[in-house]
Amino acid sequence: MIRLGIDTGGTYTDAVVIDTDSLEVLAKAKALTTKEDLARGIIAAMDGIPHETLALADHVALSTTLATNACVEGKGGRAKLIIVGTTDEILRRVDAERVFGIPYEDVITTEFVGSFDGSEVTVPDWEALYESNPSFFENAESFGIASLYALNNGAIVEHSCADFLKKRFGKLVVEATTVAVEPNVIGRGATALLNARLVPVIEDFLDAIDDALAERGLSAPVSVVRSDGTLMSAELARTRPVETILSGPAASVTGAQVLSNAPESLIVDIGGTTSDMSVVHEGRPNRTDGIIIGGWKTQVAGVAIDTIALGGDTVVRYTKNSRLELGTRKVTPLCIAASRWPSIKQALKWYYQSAPVDFYSRYEFLYLMRNPRDLSRFREPDQRLIEILREGPLLLYSDRAAITGLRLQQLEDEGVVMRCGFTPTDAMHLKGDFDVFDVEASQLGAQCILKSYRGKQASEDEGEIAKLADEVYELAEFRLFEQALGVFSQDAFWPKGSTELDSQMHELAKRAWQRRHDDRSHTFDVRFSGDAHFIGIGAPTHVFLEGAASALHVPCVIPEHAEVANAIGAAASRVVVETTVRVNPIRESSGVVSYYQVCGSEETLPFEEVDQALEAARELARKQSFAEARRRGAVGELDCTIKENRVDYLAMGTMTVVREWTVSALVG
Repeated sequence: MIRLGIDTGGTYTDAVVIDTDSLEVLAKAKALTTKEDLARGIIAAMDGIPHETLALADHVALSTTLATNACVEGKGGRAKLIIVGTTDEILRRVDAERVFGIPYEDVITTEFVGSFDGSEVTVPDWEALYESNPSFFENAESFGIASLYALNNGAIVEHSCADFLKKRFGKLVVEATTVAVEPNVIGRGATALLNARLVPVIEDFLDAIDDALAERGLSAPVSVVRSDGTLMSAELARTRPVETILSGPAASVTGAQVLSNAPESLIVDIGGTTSDMSVVHEGRPNRTDGIIIGGWKTQVAGVAIDTIALGGDTVVRYTKNSRLELGTRKVTPLCIAASRWPSIKQALKWYYQSAPVDFYSRYEFLYLMRNPRDLSRFREPDQRLIEILREGPLLLYSDRAAITGLRLQQLEDEGVVMRCGFTPTDAMHLKGDFDVFDVEASQLGAQCILKSYRGKQASEDEGEIAKLADEVYELAEFRLFEQALGVFSQDAFWPKGSTELDSQMHELAKRAWQRRHDDRSHTFDVRFSGDAHFIGIGAPTHVFLEGAASALHVPCVIPEHAEVANAIGAAASRVVVETTVRVNPIRESSGVVSYYQVCGSEETLPFEEVDQALEAARELARKQSFAEARRRGAVGELDCTIKENRVDYLAMGTMTVVREWTVSALVG
């Protein structure tokens, strides 16, 4: 099969055509991602491939970091969550906002009435719930609904709520059981809410893909890489965007494995917005049953990837105590912005010559990334800013930006407004490691920063400008070093823990980094080493990764085609489905088993005998896996493998009791 792979990242859109049998790359191309009109960037990437090669493709596979970046940057649509079976007090007791990522102002709770096994369920009065807080519902663009015991009763309450909300408001409703299958109702709720928030992000992407393919006369079926590295149909991705939150990173792991074939490795993908790392053992990447990203704790299974906000487009600023820092927000590099809007250079020159020194990064710009058709949902000051930005980018120092009452952070979070600022990409332009855009704009940006924090004399010193670029490199390399150290430590010592280093490990990491080139002997010192290879992919990887690898004393490999590895991974992926059905013994108060309950994603069945229940679970798992594989776009003959597991616990400290059986069907 000849497949076109397209990866749309935060900065670049990549396209490749490969033979999926031989994995030979037939053609490849890159273009800037145009966030305000994604189709333009996609078409530009496709146009970099010879038309006769493009025409050979009989399938299109997509990957994207748009959902990943939206999670990391806190962006997405305005969604609200209803949880049935908990209370506001319980949410705060479990610290749901910090642990699961659910903003308290975006959730409303109501009680569950019924039995845990699903034999009795009373549907809440939805009209009364609406009347108790109408603004909560009316201000939402979409909804998520999660109900306690939904996995045991066929999600009766979730279906009922979805019907009410669709009829009452005509808006999208995400039922938690369609995107999450673990019992924890708060975790399912968080997954449903995030899914609802991400729908407009993925819809914009897939609409742009449809437009681009139509404009180039391609009508092949389209699939999207899920967070576990397998494929799903584009149609399904529109309703389950949460399953794509690690689409780009998962594709990068597949692509890196295809390109390097290294059985023991740490795959490092440095993009425009994030840096992603994944540990590979014996040729298989580590996996997780619940992806945690950008403050969200989900029930989405996927490749275990550690993501931090570090890329070519990460904002660089000085703090008020004159320390240079890499932020966590993505901005458009000045060199790229000036290539699109040459007037930016004139504004930077004016700022440098005329603006007084301040500590608020007012040399940065705003521009309109998404032009809202309906301004009525915005406050008047925000509307005025949008109207101004329709004319072009705006220097933050400009008097026109001094509009009181702006909700600038919210406009940025919703993807309406974007900043331009100084970034590692600008530093690369200053050092000549990457200079395809406007080098003068990067130079002017460096002068503006130095003027504000080190004085005008420093800003006109070429040595100080070079030193600024070196500092940015050092910060980026150290952040990668720390991230890799955390990922390796988690993999080796605390698999269930966080990759974030505690204060003591952070100090040890700083000491090792500072002495990485020091050959002198010390009474006591710390050195790190490992046997795994660093496999680097992504455009800026060759600039920043070798320093981090050297400090960890591991080999660094940048394979051929590394700059388009994500698109290669998308094209090399396939549909694979694993569905798990649980068999729960339902016990009376005495502990005696009353019956066995088979719980699938869409139905529950009671059985008197365990053998009957297990056989029914096998059949249900097969049926669900085959049905899901077809929904994801699988064609042709499919194989199925059944796996079974029994979970026990000790009752009264002495007696082994079965908690549940799980039956999994793997189809692919």
